[in-house]
Amino acid sequence: MTRTLLTILLLTLGVTAFPQKPGQSDVKGEIYGNIKDSITNQPIAYATVMALKDTTTKVVGGIVSGDAGEFSIPNLPLGKYTLKVTFVGYNTLFFPDIELTENASTYQLKDLSLAPTTLGKVDVYGGTPDITYEIDKKVVNVEDMQNTAGQTAIEILANIPSVTVNSDGSISLRGSSSFTLLIDGIPTTLEASDALATIPASNIQDIEIITNPSAKFNAEGTSGVINIITKKNKLQGISCLINASAGRFDNYNGDVALSFKKEKVSFNLTAKYNQRSRPSDESSIRTTTYDSLVNRLESDGYNDHKRNSWGGSASFQYNPNNSHNLVISSEFTSTLMRFINETNYYSYDDDTLMDQFFTNSHPHIEILGSSNNIYYQHNIKRNKKHYIAFTAIANLRSVVQNDSTLTYEENGDLKAGNIYTEVGPSNLYRVNVDYALPFKNGNKFETGLQAQFGKSGDIGKNYNYNDTTGVYDLNALFSSDVDYVRDVHAAYAIFGGKHKKIGYQAGLRAEYTYRTISSTQAIEFTTIKRLDLFPSAHMSYSFDNKSQILMSYSRRIERPRSWFFEPFITWESLYSVRSGNPNLQPEYINAFELSFMQPLKKKGFYSFEGYYRSNSNVINRISTVYEDGILIRKPYNIGTALSGGVEGSFNYSFTEWYKLNLGFNTYYYQLSGSLDDVDYSAESFNWNTRLTNTFNFKGWMLQFVSSYRSGSVTAQGESQGSFEQDISLKKSFYKNKLTFNLQGRNILGTERRVDYSYTQNVYVEDYRYPRAPMIMLTVSLKLNNYEKVQDRNQNLDDF
Repeated sequence: MTRTLLTILLLTLGVTAFPQKPGQSDVKGEIYGNIKDSITNQPIAYATVMALKDTTTKVVGGIVSGDAGEFSIPNLPLGKYTLKVTFVGYNTLFFPDIELTENASTYQLKDLSLAPTTLGKVDVYGGTPDITYEIDKKVVNVEDMQNTAGQTAIEILANIPSVTVNSDGSISLRGSSSFTLLIDGIPTTLEASDALATIPASNIQDIEIITNPSAKFNAEGTSGVINIITKKNKLQGISCLINASAGRFDNYNGDVALSFKKEKVSFNLTAKYNQRSRPSDESSIRTTTYDSLVNRLESDGYNDHKRNSWGGSASFQYNPNNSHNLVISSEFTSTLMRFINETNYYSYDDDTLMDQFFTNSHPHIEILGSSNNIYYQHNIKRNKKHYIAFTAIANLRSVVQNDSTLTYEENGDLKAGNIYTEVGPSNLYRVNVDYALPFKNGNKFETGLQAQFGKSGDIGKNYNYNDTTGVYDLNALFSSDVDYVRDVHAAYAIFGGKHKKIGYQAGLRAEYTYRTISSTQAIEFTTIKRLDLFPSAHMSYSFDNKSQILMSYSRRIERPRSWFFEPFITWESLYSVRSGNPNLQPEYINAFELSFMQPLKKKGFYSFEGYYRSNSNVINRISTVYEDGILIRKPYNIGTALSGGVEGSFNYSFTEWYKLNLGFNTYYYQLSGSLDDVDYSAESFNWNTRLTNTFNFKGWMLQFVSSYRSGSVTAQGESQGSFEQDISLKKSFYKNKLTFNLQGRNILGTERRVDYSYTQNVYVEDYRYPRAPMIMLTVSLKLNNYEKVQDRNQNLDDF
């Protein structure tokens, strides 16, 4: 970011100082090369390189050296130059007598050596804000956070005002669970909550929250995009980072990151293991009212969501010069999810106990997934802003699911049993071609094409226990084979730039969707062939005091997932089943945002974001009575939804030893719609907040994180609010190479999930209390030079 700003400044000075004269040649020249330390021979990044008009001090062009010390000053008028190279802590270097002619318009300076000056010891204090703002996104600086040891991406997101994470691990972005998850810009093979639970925080550099994406992004997702940026070591040599964690309730984590970089080539290898458990105590009361009878079904028991995952990744990057960049990467993940639900049931008719039994439910899901991609970028005439890029992605996933629900009488005899199995692949292939063309005055045009091919297949079989024969019989009504094909082809164009204090960007994306579904059930699916247009617009204004105003608009789409169409019925529990809906239509969203950000004398910042969203064809899961005592959940398009609110952040370092971070999100939600003459309209005022107090003293870091999530409404009910208190204590040794972090989550045991729902003659109360506190100890070890490469400055408007 800093390098880009310095480059623009130097080029602007150059254009001003050296205008072209009439009759002068149109041929332009280039001076390029690389810079290294004269003692260590290591490359020097962020050095300022200026081309001076020979015999004068006028700057004609300039650049800031890249991570490998490389530099290129293009578009120079022909003539004689002196090259000036400066960098803090090094002697200034002048290289004279460089002549550019029509026959020799390029000049290479290989291995320019800078000699370090002799300096005394300097102590530098400072840091990066936890959250920074750019014209089209909000960036969470995970690498600078102090309380993330032993955590995963899903736990980091739980502390972001825009994001809500429920006790069952489900995630919503500004009230919607529909968002696109990217990892280094690549779509994941797993469901968002599953993928985020397998990414160690130690491997994350930044998280980009893009609530109003530009036309360059896929239009999929109601609430936007979450992009996880993983760490990539840029230092020379071999580096290693090791993390190991252990905690209560059988929680263990470990990951290793190994990096090798030498001049033009770099390799990155990672390995990870994650064993997570989320035990909770649960209870419910289901009241069914008949004409002359009230049945009350009470339950209490134990629930746990166990997840074991392991995997690894490898990436190779080849960057021979400023013109070419090739990256090949592959990741493999194996995940085993086990849901344990052991529940006692008590059935009352008009307060008289009629039946008592025990249910043991054990869903078991194995997922094998791999993400493979190749990326190549060619910078035209060594200009990193003028490029053509090619991306190819292959995401492959296979799923094997085995669910069992067994019900026992009070005396221990088997009363009923149900087994459901499902197998099938889910593969996605995508090819992108992107082109960027810079213009004068900082303007830029971007365009691209995308071809995406998705295919999945599920073979689902349901078996019921036969108490006469003692075997499980196939239930054909609840079994089906489904094949699902969805291809999305797109083209986009974006034009943007900056004029004085105003930044602007406007784009249009066109997406063509082709979808077919086939099933062994006797149901006809409509083949979809649809063209949609998705405009976007972003604007920013920067004040002299570094504050900013950001405005944006985007149109998006929410296409139903494949299982939303599945025509067969699947048991979820003893008293509930679910089914898909072949007639679902996509949901369309129009989103508006207005933001203000104000830095506070390099000690922090505060910001406010106002937003408004309008949704049509809103998809909601509606429960109705399937049989006496059994509810069925099915997705439907129900009316429209409106939401509008304000999100704010306050980040300030009062002293060197105390820092405060406050974030909140408050919004109004309204759902309007009906189905089969039943009104499902609802409205609520929702809010959540997070307060972090950080204390540093003599190398120790103590942090308190307090968060609250208010209640909300759904189409058929509401939920109550919940408070959580976390604490962490961190200590580093041996120049931060060895770190210990002790964390306590939900230390007061106040986190809970309470939901109320109603349908026809059934009213349900559900209570979930996670077991607490969760205590976790993490040890981190950095070997060699695996550490953060700190930018010398940060700019909040990278455009």
